[in-house]
Amino acid sequence: MNQDPVSSPSNAHTSALFPRISLKRACIIGAVLCVALLDYTQYGRLQDEKIWGQFKSIHAPVPQKQLRKSNEPWSQITPSKELEYHDCFGGFRCARLDVPMDWNQSNLDNGPHVQLAVARLPAKVPVIDPRYGGLLWLQSGGPGESGIDFILTFGKSIQAIVHSPHDATAVISTEKDMASDAQRQVFYDILAIDSRGLNNSTPCFSCFPSASSKQRWDVRASAEGVLGSSDVSFSNLWGEDASSQPRIADMVVVIEKHGQWRQREAARVLSRDHEQQAVLSEEVTAITQRTKRRRNEEQLLFWGFSYGTVIGAHFAAMQPHRVQRMVLDGVVDTPDYMAGTRLQSLHDTDSIVDRQAENCFLAGPSRCALYDVGGARKIAERFRNIIVNLKRHPLSVPGDSDGGAAGILAPDIITYSDVIGATFNALYAPIQSLPPLMSDLAGIARGNGTAFAAKNQKISRQSSSAEQTISNRHLQSKSKSDDSACLTQRISPGDTRTAIMCTDVNGTSGMSQVDFQNYIAQLETQSAFFAGPFAQVRMKCIDWQLRPTWRFNGPFAAPGGPNFPLLLVGSTRDPVTPIANAHTVATRFPNSAVLAVDTDGHSSFSGPSLCMARYIRAYFQKGERPPLETVCEANEKSFLGVVKEAEGPEERELLDVLRWISWHWND
Repeated sequence: MNQDPVSSPSNAHTSALFPRISLKRACIIGAVLCVALLDYTQYGRLQDEKIWGQFKSIHAPVPQKQLRKSNEPWSQITPSKELEYHDCFGGFRCARLDVPMDWNQSNLDNGPHVQLAVARLPAKVPVIDPRYGGLLWLQSGGPGESGIDFILTFGKSIQAIVHSPHDATAVISTEKDMASDAQRQVFYDILAIDSRGLNNSTPCFSCFPSASSKQRWDVRASAEGVLGSSDVSFSNLWGEDASSQPRIADMVVVIEKHGQWRQREAARVLSRDHEQQAVLSEEVTAITQRTKRRRNEEQLLFWGFSYGTVIGAHFAAMQPHRVQRMVLDGVVDTPDYMAGTRLQSLHDTDSIVDRQAENCFLAGPSRCALYDVGGARKIAERFRNIIVNLKRHPLSVPGDSDGGAAGILAPDIITYSDVIGATFNALYAPIQSLPPLMSDLAGIARGNGTAFAAKNQKISRQSSSAEQTISNRHLQSKSKSDDSACLTQRISPGDTRTAIMCTDVNGTSGMSQVDFQNYIAQLETQSAFFAGPFAQVRMKCIDWQLRPTWRFNGPFAAPGGPNFPLLLVGSTRDPVTPIANAHTVATRFPNSAVLAVDTDGHSSFSGPSLCMARYIRAYFQKGERPPLETVCEANEKSFLGVVKEAEGPEERELLDVLRWISWHWND
């Protein structure tokens, strides 16, 4: 049987990419071994509609209610070995791509396969237009986050950032017309997938046999608290508890299959337009050549966030010749992550609290509930004292049995674990999350935890409803080798997050309690407050026995440089991916550039910055990189609002897009 060289293990760039591990085996072992990560309370999701309602029309994302209907359209699409797109989600195109489960098997047509869910937001110009720039791949974080949900929520906004600001409806039919334009114009398809085992891809992965068993586990895990919440939390949590490499081969196949689709689509459009005499005969040759699939040489344009930067670093190291553009945003130190140590994450975390206290003081008491005339230092001290006090004195909240305005369904107890989790999460998106959190903390300091408890319980109800694990019906269907239930149930990302992370990393299995306590002590030198909850993530992998028989151990570098230099982006104070990581990774990929945004939060979108957006656009449009040591100013800051207005209608529209993303970045 003939094999596509790009997919074949004989290819020099792909031969050793993937471990000989089947997803089915991972699911069976994972059902015994894995646990869902503790999902911390998300603040800001419940903000008043008027705060962000003005941005609703900016990119018209798919409504959350529709996002959660994971059975549409996937259950209606027959998997194919080619990219066969179908209309979906109002303006998107969806496909299910059939790929081998084991890329190392001798005959890729034999053995089990997986079906990848693919969503594409079409460019504003057809593929035969010389301004068509190809496919831009979005990679969300996690691990375990749905790429489909990500593109449906943010795809149109990100497309507005990377697209040319020029009018796409202008007729430019030839390369000469385009070259004569004052500024090169490029328009991209935007694409994302649910990686193998995740969400809408099949077969799906879950650690629990039913939604009720998952809920029972979460209740018990929540009761134990985070590490450091009590003297006994460590001993109680100890023992509780799909590798990333196959994704690279999946990515290679997707971009190669897109090349095939581009060639077919161009032929289809040319045939139609030629019959209508809408395209000149002499243009056909140029268009055919431009849109022809470049077998084994199709290029990747990529924008990855957080864990998505791990995937990007893998790709750039394994397939450097395919990198056409690559932005890594919120950069993880990949060797540190793969080693399982994760000692390059919390260096800037505590400093965010201090900087937010400065913003609070500048904003004044009308905008910041923890304002103190003593200044930023007193505000930060008060902030920390309120949280620490809950270790010794948890706050009880009376129930609201009649379902009144407070919306509390049951009595509650606010603990240190509750608040430290909410705080850690809020540091990811301070503009959205810190003002309401500080207001709730001010209430807790007065002995009134009603607002905090109401939000906590509402989010718990939403999470329980939206992230159900597979049901008993699903178990029955699996026995019949029917994956339909994967497409009609919402699988908890915590299940797949643990499986991917613990299979990715080395150096965790067999650690003793003493070793792990020493590890926590190392983290505490970086962050006194958040070392515990961060270490708890690694604890999930202590007894994880599943290991790939082959793995890519690096180097996560391209000494000769990738085909095109990388752009590494981040905020100046990030809770889990400090900007220092971007500078470190830049040394591994020659000629890479680093772009920082002077803001707090996770990745560049945590603080709207027109400066950042312009540099990102110039990189994708013209291949330009920012000057050395460039730091962009943020246009909006927490508590203070917009600190630098946009100039002109184009900038105002772009800033609205950026503010919309920022306000929804931590949803």
